[in-house]
Amino acid sequence: MNLKESFQDIVDTSESNPYLEICGFLGFDQEKNQYVIQHQKNIADNPSQHFMIDPLEYLIFKDRYELVSVYHSHINGDEEPSEFDVKMSDNCCIPFLIYSIESKKFHLYEPQNLEIDVITYNRFKADYDNY
Repeated sequence: MNLKESFQDIVDTSESNPYLEICGFLGFDQEKNQYVIQHQKNIADNPSQHFMIDPLEYLIFKDRYELVSVYHSHINGDEEPSEFDVKMSDNCCIPFLIYSIESKKFHLYEPQNLEIDVITYNRFKADYDNY
């Protein structure tokens, strides 16, 4: 899957679930040389306000693919990260890709420290900047 197809998958899933924040992982499959989207169940107590992903699912995904970012949707408001998004991204050192159902735009929040493969992430950023 190329980046455009990956983003379209996130858009389609977000817009088909407009009352819940969808979430998951965006990664890169080195063997197939393509992006991978893996939707996850939002296990937050209030999935219309926040998102939470099972940590075991994170470990399984990270074992199979190069993690690029965690993604989720905002069902209200724009694509800018909330204070909670910033705090969580900064704490786990993983970029957050946010899609707003209202504005129909993406935003990539990059924490100061990254706990992911820098080469893979830089390839993603170059693709994202040209998206």
